[in-house]
Amino acid sequence: MRLYVTATFKGTDNRAEIERLCKLVRQAGWEDFCFARDVEGWKHVFDDPGTLMQRSLREIMVADALLLDMTTQPTGRAIEAGMAYATGRRVIVIMQRGTPIKDTVRGVADAVIEYDALEDIVAPLARLRMEWA
Repeated sequence: MRLYVTATFKGTDNRAEIERLCKLVRQAGWEDFCFARDVEGWKHVFDDPGTLMQRSLREIMVADALLLDMTTQPTGRAIEAGMAYATGRRVIVIMQRGTPIKDTVRGVADAVIEYDALEDIVAPLARLRMEWA
């Protein structure tokens, strides 16, 4: 099953962090997909925001679910979660324990996973994959 991992790429500042998250997704048995890595190749590719979002929607449509980390305030990532929800894809929200999230986020989430250490997401993600397969 393919999991669309939402991520805002900030250059070398967070590439390793994104790769770490994708590795944990693979450890849970999912096929990971990350737009910044797999489409953009870690660089700015789209000058037109409309084209960027159309391509993102196409990739969401071939995914089984979308993963959204709410620990930091999302912008474009929240839009991708809305697109996933609107197209019937499952949405998995992860967040560091104690992070406040709005009811609207819970409303689109099929699962909410809280973690102390990011590695804590592996077992719940593996269970979800088994349940949804």
